[in-house]
Amino acid sequence: MSDPALLTARDLTVTVAGRDLVRDVSLGVEGSTLQVIVGPNGAGKSTLLRLLSGALRPTRGTVAYAGAAIETIPPWRLAAMRAVLPQAARLAFPFAAAEVVRIGLDGIGRGLGARDRAAILARALEQADVAHLAGRAYPTLSGGEQARVQFARVLCQLEAGRTVAERQVLFLDEPTASLDLRHQGALLDAAAGLAAAGIAVVAILHDLNLAAAYADRLLVLDGGRLVARGRPAEVLTDELIARVFGVRWPVGRVPEGDQPFLLPHRDVAGRTPT
Repeated sequence: MSDPALLTARDLTVTVAGRDLVRDVSLGVEGSTLQVIVGPNGAGKSTLLRLLSGALRPTRGTVAYAGAAIETIPPWRLAAMRAVLPQAARLAFPFAAAEVVRIGLDGIGRGLGARDRAAILARALEQADVAHLAGRAYPTLSGGEQARVQFARVLCQLEAGRTVAERQVLFLDEPTASLDLRHQGALLDAAAGLAAAGIAVVAILHDLNLAAAYADRLLVLDGGRLVARGRPAEVLTDELIARVFGVRWPVGRVPEGDQPFLLPHRDVAGRTPT
């Protein structure tokens, strides 16, 4: 008998003040995949991510990890099974960057000595390209540098957590929003590498070209509903872009690999057509 899906959501709905922020969303997430959630502002993307990670309880519906309801999983084990990179993480105290990254190791992992944890920390700092910032006070870093420090933190959490949980999920909420082009590519390359190593990665991206380049599957949210799901080449069409995003930007195709891309377009009056 095969193992249950790594992550399963059924009929997820969140209702606030009579309005459904997420409505009747069902999906499954397996390891070795990079799934990207896209949609317009207010579509419910971050709310869905918070539901899947356990940070928010649904009004109705269920979330399960490896067949176990998320509310039944002890916090220490859940921390080993999934890591979350939020949109922004502000700290009131002047911790050094390395101390912030080390938070990903606190109370996580089994059988790890001080030397093991130091090695995990060093690898994460290098992979996120923040080793040279290790001694800097976190509040003095730029927004992009802080984002990379937080990425190093979740890398620590995942590596330590693998001593407890073989199957893991990484959630990334707009991880490239404050990064320059080089670090956008580096972070998404790292996320793709984690997926190739067996981790399930679920990310929110606003840049549809990056989403098309990196996603194994796209999940399109609109008005809290999951309106499309599939390979980028199947999902990104002129009709969907017009219907969901409200712009008539043509979807092109890269000759090799049939990778779709969007071409922003302005009319002669300098006004984006709708």
